[in-house]
Amino acid sequence: MKDEYFQEEATFLEEARARAERGGLSAQEWREAYATLVDNYENLLKVVQVLTHQATQLESKLEKARAQLELQRKALSHEVEDLEKQVQYQQKEVHKKAQERDILYDRMGRTRLMLIVLFAVLLVIVAFAAYYIFIDTDQMIDFVKRLRGIKDGT
Repeated sequence: MKDEYFQEEATFLEEARARAERGGLSAQEWREAYATLVDNYENLLKVVQVLTHQATQLESKLEKARAQLELQRKALSHEVEDLEKQVQYQQKEVHKKAQERDILYDRMGRTRLMLIVLFAVLLVIVAFAAYYIFIDTDQMIDFVKRLRGIKDGT
């Protein structure tokens, strides 16, 4: 970093140290060195001012970016919370629907069993009726007479 920036100032500093070690500078040399020092200081001050201004702007942009990121983080956090609530609600609804389905399947099973029993009873009745109608018609006639209260000889 030292090599990239302020090379002129670094060179002047080395020369100034060398002069100070040598000693014996005339008043004119001191004036020239001082004038160069003031010029370099002025240039350095301008560079520092520009850099400070740029750093301030960058810091301001960074703070704005941080604030925006914080707002976005909060918004995402709220959105995640809302989505979690929706998922929980949907899970409850699915669970409720599954319970309703189980209840319906249970009812269907009982209804199916009742239909099977009714069908079996009906089949037995039809079988008895067919037996008496087609196979044992005399006994059927006697049964019908008894139901109507008719006696055999009348």
